[in-house]
Amino acid sequence: MNEFDKNNNDLWKWGVFYINPNDPSIWVDKRYGLGWTLNFAHAISYFYVALILVIPIIFIVYL
Repeated sequence: MNEFDKNNNDLWKWGVFYINPNDPSIWVDKRYGLGWTLNFAHAISYFYVALILVIPIIFIVYL
């Protein structure tokens, strides 16, 4: 993963959503704590969010 300035408030919407079209990474380190977050400047990140939401719904409906 690329290094980025976690303290640059212009890259974070509401302090939670990372949006940087100049960063080619899809997954980036979270601003606070452990783990990763998505770079919402890339369309593929919305695909990942859709998967995270749709897969449990499919299991609930069909099982």
